[in-house]
Amino acid sequence: MAFKNFSGKTRWAILACATLVFSVGVIFSRVSDVKADKPPKAEDIVERTILAYGSRAAVYAVQRNGTLRALVKYITPEGPREGKIITRFIRKEKLKDDLRIIEQDFPGTRYLLGFDGKEVWSILNDKVEKANEEEIRAFRSAHEHSYESLLRYKENNSKLEYVGNTKLLNLEMDIIDLVSAEGVRTRYEISRKSGRILYLNYEEKPDENAEPVKYRLNFKDFRVIQNTLIPYETLVFQDGKLVEERKIVEAVFNVQLKEDAFTAENASKPADAAVKQ
Repeated sequence: MAFKNFSGKTRWAILACATLVFSVGVIFSRVSDVKADKPPKAEDIVERTILAYGSRAAVYAVQRNGTLRALVKYITPEGPREGKIITRFIRKEKLKDDLRIIEQDFPGTRYLLGFDGKEVWSILNDKVEKANEEEIRAFRSAHEHSYESLLRYKENNSKLEYVGNTKLLNLEMDIIDLVSAEGVRTRYEISRKSGRILYLNYEEKPDENAEPVKYRLNFKDFRVIQNTLIPYETLVFQDGKLVEERKIVEAVFNVQLKEDAFTAENASKPADAAVKQ
C-alpha cells in the first residue's frame, strides 16, 4: 500500500515516528551514581549524562555528520509495514539549523523528507513536492523532541527542570524536563547507574482542534560505534500502544557529507553520491 493511501491519522503518526532522528551520544565512560540524600540539580544530572557519552566537545567533533541505516516496522490500523530508513545529517551550531534527510523505502514506495538549511521538502517516488504543513510540523517536532536535544541543551539555550525520580523494578531513574527556547517541552528518564537516556516523552497535536497525542520512546541495545555510544533499538509508543520498532544496521560518522546533497534536486541521487570523494 502506498504511503499516501494510509489514513490521515495513520499517515501523521508515521510522519511523526519516521522523522525521529536517531539522537546520538559519544564515548561511553563510567559515571558515579547520584546521591539520594538531597534533591539533585537538573544541570548536574544532564552534565553527567553528557559525560557518560564522552563530552560536549566530543559530541560535536565525532558526530558532526553521519549516515544511519535502519530496519523499521510500523504497526498501523491497516496492518504492519516494514521497510528501510536512511538518515543523513550535518550538524550545525543550533539544532534547528541541522541539515537532515530521512529516506524511507517500502515495497513500491520511496519517500523522503529533508531540510536544506532553508526549507523542508519532500519526494514521493522520485516526484519532488513542496512539503505540506503536516509534514513540516512532524519533521521539525521529531527533531525537537529528540535524544540529541538534551545533549545539546546548553548550545540551544534550553532550560532544564528536575521533576523527580522513578523506579522500574530495580532500575532507578531521574526525570528531567527540557524546555526549548521556543517553549517546546520534552521529558527524559535517565538511568542513575549509567547516565543513559532510557525513555523520552512528549505530547503533540496533529492539528489545533485535536486531542494531544502522547509519545513515549524507549532506547535500547546501546553499542559503541567509532568511539560513539548509540542506541541500536528504538521503540515508539503512541498513547500507550506500540507503533514503531526500529533497529540500526549500520552507523557511520564523520563521513564528510556535501551540504548541497541536502537539496531536493540532489536528494534523489543514490545515498553514496552525497559523500565527498
